[in-house]
Amino acid sequence: MEKNALKIPCNAMPFICEADYSVTLGQMIHADRIVPFHVAIYLLRGSMEIIEDGIRYELLPHRLFFLKSGVHHWGEKPFEEGSAWYYAHFYCQEPDARMQELPRNVYYDTKVCLDPNENEKYITLPKLTDCERMRQIQKDFEKMIEAHVHGNIPQASVRLWQVFLECAKNAPGDSVQNVYVRKLREYIQAHGIEGFDAKEAESACGLSYKYAGTLFKEETGQTIREYQRTLRIRKAKQLLKETDKPVTEIAQLAGFSDVFYFSKVFRAEQGCSPSEYRRTYIPGI
Repeated sequence: MEKNALKIPCNAMPFICEADYSVTLGQMIHADRIVPFHVAIYLLRGSMEIIEDGIRYELLPHRLFFLKSGVHHWGEKPFEEGSAWYYAHFYCQEPDARMQELPRNVYYDTKVCLDPNENEKYITLPKLTDCERMRQIQKDFEKMIEAHVHGNIPQASVRLWQVFLECAKNAPGDSVQNVYVRKLREYIQAHGIEGFDAKEAESACGLSYKYAGTLFKEETGQTIREYQRTLRIRKAKQLLKETDKPVTEIAQLAGFSDVFYFSKVFRAEQGCSPSEYRRTYIPGI
Protein backbone atom coordinates (compact mmCIF):
# COMPACT_ATOMS: atom_id res chain seq x y z
CA MET A 1 0.00 0.00 0.00
CA GLU A 2 1.17 3.51 -0.81
CA LYS A 3 2.53 5.57 2.04
CA ASN A 4 -0.10 7.85 3.65
CA ALA A 5 -2.90 6.47 1.47
CA LEU A 6 -6.38 7.50 2.60
CA LYS A 7 -8.73 4.81 3.92
CA ILE A 8 -12.38 5.82 3.62
CA PRO A 9 -15.04 3.96 5.66
CA CYS A 10 -18.14 2.89 3.75
CA ASN A 11 -20.48 3.69 6.62
CA ALA A 12 -19.71 7.41 6.91
CA MET A 13 -19.90 10.30 4.46
CA PRO A 14 -17.06 12.82 4.15
CA PHE A 15 -17.71 16.41 5.23
CA ILE A 16 -16.43 19.14 2.90
CA CYS A 17 -15.22 22.29 4.64
CA GLU A 18 -14.00 24.06 1.50
CA ALA A 19 -14.13 23.41 -2.26
CA ASP A 20 -13.18 25.83 -5.03
CA TYR A 21 -11.21 26.62 -8.19
CA SER A 22 -7.75 28.21 -8.04
CA VAL A 23 -5.17 29.54 -10.50
CA THR A 24 -1.64 30.92 -10.17
CA LEU A 25 -1.47 34.68 -10.73
CA GLY A 26 2.24 34.91 -9.95
CA GLN A 27 5.05 32.75 -8.61
CA MET A 28 3.57 30.27 -6.16
CA ILE A 29 5.01 27.44 -4.06
CA HIS A 30 2.82 25.10 -2.07
CA ALA A 31 2.54 26.12 1.59
CA ASP A 32 4.66 24.38 4.20
CA ARG A 33 2.05 23.09 6.65
CA ILE A 34 0.26 20.37 8.57
CA VAL A 35 -3.53 20.60 8.37
CA PRO A 36 -6.33 18.82 10.29
CA PHE A 37 -8.28 17.99 7.10
CA HIS A 38 -7.63 15.87 4.00
CA VAL A 39 -7.00 17.63 0.69
CA ALA A 40 -8.03 16.60 -2.84
CA ILE A 41 -6.40 18.43 -5.78
CA TYR A 42 -7.49 17.97 -9.40
CA LEU A 43 -5.04 19.71 -11.74
CA LEU A 44 -6.63 21.21 -14.86
CA ARG A 45 -3.56 22.70 -16.54
CA GLY A 46 0.09 23.44 -15.84
CA SER A 47 2.09 21.51 -13.27
CA MET A 48 2.85 21.63 -9.57
CA GLU A 49 5.16 19.92 -7.12
CA ILE A 50 4.06 18.82 -3.67
CA ILE A 51 6.21 16.97 -1.15
CA GLU A 52 4.40 14.93 1.50
CA ASP A 53 6.33 13.31 4.32
CA GLY A 54 9.53 13.49 2.24
CA ILE A 55 8.00 11.96 -0.92
CA ARG A 56 7.99 14.27 -3.94
CA TYR A 57 4.96 14.22 -6.26
CA GLU A 58 4.75 15.95 -9.65
CA LEU A 59 1.18 16.78 -10.64
CA LEU A 60 0.32 17.06 -14.34
CA PRO A 61 -3.01 17.95 -16.01
CA HIS A 62 -5.98 15.67 -15.30
CA ARG A 63 -4.36 14.04 -12.30
CA LEU A 64 -6.04 13.83 -8.93
CA PHE A 65 -3.94 13.89 -5.78
CA PHE A 66 -4.89 13.28 -2.13
CA LEU A 67 -3.01 14.69 0.86
CA LYS A 68 -3.61 13.09 4.25
CA SER A 69 -4.56 15.11 7.31
CA GLY A 70 -1.94 15.49 10.01
CA VAL A 71 0.95 14.74 7.64
CA HIS A 72 3.56 17.38 6.88
CA HIS A 73 3.50 18.56 3.26
CA TRP A 74 5.19 21.43 1.43
CA GLY A 75 6.58 22.62 -1.89
CA GLU A 76 10.04 23.60 -3.09
CA LYS A 77 9.54 24.10 -6.83
CA PRO A 78 7.26 26.96 -8.06
CA PHE A 79 4.06 25.93 -9.83
CA GLU A 80 4.12 26.34 -13.59
CA GLU A 81 2.79 29.78 -14.49
CA GLY A 82 -0.92 29.64 -15.35
CA SER A 83 -1.54 26.39 -13.47
CA ALA A 84 -5.18 25.89 -12.53
CA TRP A 85 -6.87 23.32 -10.34
CA TYR A 86 -9.94 22.29 -8.38
CA TYR A 87 -9.48 21.48 -4.72
CA ALA A 88 -11.48 20.24 -1.77
CA HIS A 89 -10.70 20.21 1.95
CA PHE A 90 -12.65 17.54 3.76
CA TYR A 91 -12.95 15.60 6.98
CA CYS A 92 -13.54 11.86 7.11
CA GLN A 93 -13.31 9.56 10.09
CA GLU A 94 -10.75 6.77 10.19
CA PRO A 95 -12.03 3.23 9.55
CA ASP A 96 -12.68 1.12 12.61
CA ALA A 97 -9.76 -1.17 13.42
CA ARG A 98 -12.00 -4.21 12.84
CA MET A 99 -12.94 -3.13 9.31
CA GLN A 100 -11.61 -4.93 6.26
CA GLU A 101 -10.97 -3.45 2.84
CA LEU A 102 -13.89 -3.65 0.43
CA PRO A 103 -13.11 -6.05 -2.46
CA ARG A 104 -12.61 -4.20 -5.73
CA ASN A 105 -15.33 -6.11 -7.59
CA VAL A 106 -17.91 -4.68 -5.16
CA TYR A 107 -17.31 -1.04 -5.94
CA TYR A 108 -17.27 -1.77 -9.65
CA ASP A 109 -21.04 -1.78 -9.15
CA THR A 110 -22.91 1.45 -9.82
CA LYS A 111 -24.89 1.36 -6.59
CA VAL A 112 -23.86 3.58 -3.69
CA CYS A 113 -26.04 1.99 -0.99
CA LEU A 114 -24.34 -1.14 0.29
CA ASP A 115 -25.82 -3.95 2.31
CA PRO A 116 -25.24 -3.87 6.11
CA ASN A 117 -22.27 -6.23 6.00
CA GLU A 118 -20.50 -4.15 3.37
CA ASN A 119 -21.04 -1.01 5.44
CA GLU A 120 -18.40 -2.32 7.86
CA LYS A 121 -15.64 -2.09 5.27
CA TYR A 122 -13.45 0.64 3.80
CA ILE A 123 -11.98 1.65 0.45
CA THR A 124 -8.38 2.73 -0.12
CA LEU A 125 -7.69 5.74 -2.33
CA PRO A 126 -4.53 5.91 -4.47
CA LYS A 127 -2.36 8.93 -3.76
CA LEU A 128 -2.26 9.97 -7.42
CA THR A 129 -4.82 9.03 -10.10
CA ASP A 130 -4.47 9.65 -13.83
CA CYS A 131 -7.94 10.88 -14.87
CA GLU A 132 -7.19 11.53 -18.56
CA ARG A 133 -9.74 8.89 -19.58
CA MET A 134 -11.94 9.34 -16.52
CA ARG A 135 -13.60 12.71 -17.24
CA GLN A 136 -16.48 11.82 -14.92
CA ILE A 137 -14.20 12.73 -12.02
CA GLN A 138 -13.76 16.25 -13.39
CA LYS A 139 -17.53 16.57 -13.81
CA ASP A 140 -18.06 15.39 -10.23
CA PHE A 141 -15.59 18.02 -9.02
CA GLU A 142 -17.45 20.73 -10.93
CA LYS A 143 -20.80 19.65 -9.46
CA MET A 144 -19.24 19.33 -6.00
CA ILE A 145 -17.87 22.88 -6.09
CA GLU A 146 -21.17 24.23 -7.43
CA ALA A 147 -23.08 22.54 -4.59
CA HIS A 148 -20.63 23.79 -1.98
CA VAL A 149 -20.79 27.39 -3.28
CA HIS A 150 -24.59 27.27 -2.86
CA GLY A 151 -24.29 25.88 0.66
CA ASN A 152 -25.54 22.39 -0.23
CA ILE A 153 -22.94 20.48 1.79
CA PRO A 154 -24.76 17.09 1.67
CA GLN A 155 -24.90 17.20 -2.13
CA ALA A 156 -21.25 18.28 -2.32
CA SER A 157 -20.30 15.38 -0.03
CA VAL A 158 -22.18 12.91 -2.21
CA ARG A 159 -20.23 14.14 -5.24
CA LEU A 160 -16.98 13.70 -3.33
CA TRP A 161 -18.03 10.15 -2.41
CA GLN A 162 -18.56 9.48 -6.13
CA VAL A 163 -15.01 10.70 -6.77
CA PHE A 164 -13.78 8.26 -4.09
CA LEU A 165 -15.56 5.37 -5.80
CA GLU A 166 -14.15 6.21 -9.22
CA CYS A 167 -10.63 6.48 -7.83
CA ALA A 168 -10.88 3.24 -5.88
CA LYS A 169 -12.42 1.44 -8.84
CA ASN A 170 -9.58 2.50 -11.12
CA ALA A 171 -6.80 2.22 -8.56
CA PRO A 172 -3.62 0.52 -9.81
CA GLY A 173 -3.19 -2.97 -8.44
CA ASP A 174 -0.50 -4.05 -6.01
CA SER A 175 1.59 -5.65 -8.75
CA VAL A 176 1.71 -5.34 -12.56
CA GLN A 177 -1.41 -3.19 -12.60
CA ASN A 178 0.42 -0.25 -11.08
CA VAL A 179 -0.21 2.36 -13.77
CA TYR A 180 2.73 4.55 -12.76
CA VAL A 181 5.24 1.71 -12.96
CA ARG A 182 3.71 0.62 -16.26
CA LYS A 183 4.09 4.11 -17.73
CA LEU A 184 7.69 4.29 -16.55
CA ARG A 185 8.46 0.83 -17.92
CA GLU A 186 6.97 1.78 -21.30
CA TYR A 187 9.01 4.98 -21.33
CA ILE A 188 12.25 3.12 -20.56
CA GLN A 189 11.46 0.60 -23.29
CA ALA A 190 11.02 3.45 -25.78
CA HIS A 191 14.00 5.57 -24.69
CA GLY A 192 16.33 3.22 -22.85
CA ILE A 193 18.78 2.78 -25.70
CA GLU A 194 19.48 6.45 -26.39
CA GLY A 195 19.21 7.32 -22.70
CA PHE A 196 17.17 9.75 -20.58
CA ASP A 197 17.59 11.87 -17.47
CA ALA A 198 15.65 11.96 -14.21
CA LYS A 199 13.44 14.90 -15.22
CA GLU A 200 12.34 13.16 -18.42
CA ALA A 201 11.44 10.04 -16.44
CA GLU A 202 9.49 12.16 -13.94
CA SER A 203 7.48 13.75 -16.74
CA ALA A 204 6.71 10.34 -18.20
CA CYS A 205 5.16 8.88 -15.05
CA GLY A 206 4.18 11.91 -12.98
CA LEU A 207 6.15 11.02 -9.86
CA SER A 208 9.49 12.15 -8.50
CA TYR A 209 12.40 10.08 -9.81
CA LYS A 210 13.26 8.83 -6.33
CA TYR A 211 9.72 7.70 -5.49
CA ALA A 212 9.17 6.27 -8.98
CA GLY A 213 12.39 4.31 -8.56
CA THR A 214 11.19 2.92 -5.24
CA LEU A 215 7.88 1.75 -6.76
CA PHE A 216 9.71 0.38 -9.80
CA LYS A 217 12.09 -1.67 -7.66
CA GLU A 218 9.20 -3.04 -5.57
CA GLU A 219 7.29 -3.99 -8.73
CA THR A 220 10.06 -5.37 -10.97
CA GLY A 221 12.88 -6.31 -8.59
CA GLN A 222 15.24 -4.04 -10.55
CA THR A 223 16.26 -0.42 -10.28
CA ILE A 224 15.45 1.86 -13.21
CA ARG A 225 19.07 1.75 -14.41
CA GLU A 226 19.30 -2.01 -14.00
CA TYR A 227 16.20 -2.42 -16.16
CA GLN A 228 17.65 -0.04 -18.75
CA ARG A 229 20.87 -2.08 -18.79
CA THR A 230 18.85 -5.28 -19.26
CA LEU A 231 17.15 -3.77 -22.33
CA ARG A 232 20.49 -2.66 -23.75
CA ILE A 233 22.03 -6.12 -23.30
CA ARG A 234 18.93 -7.63 -24.93
CA LYS A 235 19.43 -5.30 -27.91
CA ALA A 236 23.10 -6.22 -28.11
CA LYS A 237 22.30 -9.95 -28.10
CA GLN A 238 19.83 -9.43 -30.92
CA LEU A 239 22.44 -7.59 -33.00
CA LEU A 240 25.08 -10.22 -32.27
CA LYS A 241 22.76 -12.98 -33.44
CA GLU A 242 21.20 -11.26 -36.44
CA THR A 243 24.02 -9.15 -37.92
CA ASP A 244 27.72 -9.36 -38.64
CA LYS A 245 28.43 -5.86 -37.33
CA PRO A 246 31.63 -5.50 -35.30
CA VAL A 247 31.33 -5.57 -31.51
CA THR A 248 32.41 -1.92 -31.22
CA GLU A 249 29.52 -0.79 -33.43
CA ILE A 250 27.04 -3.07 -31.64
CA ALA A 251 28.05 -1.56 -28.30
CA GLN A 252 27.20 1.92 -29.62
CA LEU A 253 23.91 0.79 -31.19
CA ALA A 254 22.91 -0.79 -27.87
CA GLY A 255 23.56 2.44 -25.97
CA PHE A 256 27.07 1.77 -24.59
CA SER A 257 29.57 4.55 -25.35
CA ASP A 258 32.51 2.49 -24.01
CA VAL A 259 33.09 -0.88 -25.67
CA PHE A 260 35.23 -2.10 -22.75
CA TYR A 261 32.45 -1.33 -20.27
CA PHE A 262 29.99 -3.02 -22.63
CA SER A 263 32.12 -6.16 -22.71
CA LYS A 264 32.45 -6.15 -18.93
CA VAL A 265 28.69 -5.79 -18.39
CA PHE A 266 27.90 -8.36 -21.07
CA ARG A 267 30.22 -10.94 -19.51
CA ALA A 268 28.72 -10.32 -16.06
CA GLU A 269 25.20 -10.81 -17.47
CA GLN A 270 25.82 -13.71 -19.88
CA GLY A 271 28.92 -15.44 -18.51
CA CYS A 272 30.84 -14.95 -21.75
CA SER A 273 32.20 -12.17 -23.96
CA PRO A 274 30.13 -10.72 -26.84
CA SER A 275 32.38 -12.49 -29.37
CA GLU A 276 32.00 -15.83 -27.57
CA TYR A 277 28.23 -15.34 -27.47
CA ARG A 278 28.16 -14.74 -31.21
CA ARG A 279 30.24 -17.84 -31.95
CA THR A 280 28.06 -19.99 -29.70
CA TYR A 281 24.72 -18.89 -31.09
CA ILE A 282 25.55 -17.87 -34.64
CA PRO A 283 28.18 -20.25 -36.01
CA GLY A 284 29.77 -19.11 -39.25
CA ILE A 285 29.41 -15.35 -38.83
